[in-house]
Amino acid sequence: MIPHYLKLFFDIHGFTKKIFPFFFFICLIKISMAHAIQVDLHLDTPTQIFKKKIGLDSLRGLEAGLPQLKAGGTNIAMMVLWPPLKSDHLKRTMDLLRVMEKEIQRLDEVVLIHNPDEARNAVKGSKIGIMLSLEGAHGLGHENWKKVLEILHKKGLSAIGITWSFSNRFAGSSADEGGGLTQVGFELVRECFRRGIIMDVSHASRETTLQICSQSPVPVIASHSDAYSIKAHHRNLRDEEIRCIAETGGVIGLNFHAPFIGKDADIKLVADHADYISKIGGHRSVALGSDFDGFIKKPRGLEDAGKLKALWDELRSRGWSKEQIKGIQGENFLRAWKKVLDGSEDKKKFE
Repeated sequence: MIPHYLKLFFDIHGFTKKIFPFFFFICLIKISMAHAIQVDLHLDTPTQIFKKKIGLDSLRGLEAGLPQLKAGGTNIAMMVLWPPLKSDHLKRTMDLLRVMEKEIQRLDEVVLIHNPDEARNAVKGSKIGIMLSLEGAHGLGHENWKKVLEILHKKGLSAIGITWSFSNRFAGSSADEGGGLTQVGFELVRECFRRGIIMDVSHASRETTLQICSQSPVPVIASHSDAYSIKAHHRNLRDEEIRCIAETGGVIGLNFHAPFIGKDADIKLVADHADYISKIGGHRSVALGSDFDGFIKKPRGLEDAGKLKALWDELRSRGWSKEQIKGIQGENFLRAWKKVLDGSEDKKKFE
């Protein structure tokens, strides 16, 4: 007869053997989730911080502050330096740069990143990686734009949108039916390729977009744009633009501004844009570029950066695979970014 205490031991031992694989599996999931990459390619949070005189960690006044980013799983954030039309463009660019430099220095939870390896290391270290982008080349000023670009690049600028909602000396905008690249615009594009700065064609005219893509030796992105075939708005991309961006190896970040999404905009309609872009350009061409904190009208269910899980759930319900969702969350962009940086090292491309 087995003593009671031995029966208890064997019962516990058997139970442990049964549940150990389960707990081991849960731990693997948690580790995987902890290191999962989620990138938002367009956040106007620096402007809100500047105007409202608050911090990136503020509990109020932001759609994509640290609390919202953490809640929604975003751990790589493209923070945008945006000089409005009615401003001293160069001064505002530098003001916003200083705002972000101050926040990065002040907050232990964030770190400035310059490449995909630094992005992954930031996430592994439980930090939020900050990328810097300039929205509109008018922010470079006029005469000394090359010097300003050099300074910004040294300060951590990773991407530049060549236009905003008006044409400038570099290129035409979609807003005013501007033309394509100007002579100085071609110079800017070439300089960005040489430096490994990502070219962003959101806001650009159709002609500008096609010109940049056709001459690009590296991936081109549209950081925050949707599909014109679903919602006919000048800010959205026509099929040929989606194709040409995808052919460079670039990505298109889904924009959450309701007028670009469609009537009665909600999560399902955002997912429709994702489906359509993937149909035209392939799943590897889709990314996230919410435009949170950019004075946007949000779709139902995506009121701030903390609500993004609902979008992934919607895509999953439509048959998007785990790998495809990881792609749109950030892996597609990191792959494109690496190619931009690798391409800049090939000097023969610029001879």
